[in-house]
Amino acid sequence: MSGFLISAFLTSVLLVGAARPVLAETRESQVTSPLGTVSLTMQSPQRFTEAKCLFIPLDVEWQRRADVTVVGELTVRKPGTSIANADSFLLAPNEPVAGNYTDYVYVCPADGPGAYVVSGTVSFIGADSSDVVAMSPMAFTVVPASTSVTGLMLSQSGSKVTVSGRAVITSNGSAAGGILLISVREPGTTEWANVAVPDVSPRGAFSANIAPRLAPGTLVRAQVLKCKWCTGAKAYARVR
Repeated sequence: MSGFLISAFLTSVLLVGAARPVLAETRESQVTSPLGTVSLTMQSPQRFTEAKCLFIPLDVEWQRRADVTVVGELTVRKPGTSIANADSFLLAPNEPVAGNYTDYVYVCPADGPGAYVVSGTVSFIGADSSDVVAMSPMAFTVVPASTSVTGLMLSQSGSKVTVSGRAVITSNGSAAGGILLISVREPGTTEWANVAVPDVSPRGAFSANIAPRLAPGTLVRAQVLKCKWCTGAKAYARVR
């Protein structure tokens, strides 16, 4: 079978809307009652890594009277939306009077990246008294997963051109979210024509056939679009 390879003219990837690196900051809220004390600590920002809910570690440190049960009721909200993800924790009387463990709150891909606040109450329930204390809200940020389009290649046999590559989450190599759109721009024009929306495998591989045969100098673009939890990305190749 005759055929030839059309080399990619640009192998680097342009990220669209990628978050700049930000140093993690500690967020802390302490609840104090005559019956005990609870401190909640988390890190911000947090980053999506896949198309699943992001479970965010919440360090719970406590000290309480031996007969006291502690119940925490927390809600993660995204200001300006109706998002309200509830969580809770329980410290029973048979547990140590002081200690710490890791609980989790969560944000899901449909919630999207952005600014969030976790707030709630901690109840101290003793044998002879009880108390309910509101925690100081903790603001934190969720940023999108970084996406890249790699290995973009064009191959041509007869009148058919095949575009292939990978659209992946940079941190783990899994498939990017959203859609993968293939577009072409002919020589001497400024307009892009959308020609294919190929499926992307679980490891990010894609392949699409383009017909008819592309003229030399045609620019081909592969881009990730419409991902609620990851950045966009673009890569280009030119027909030789």
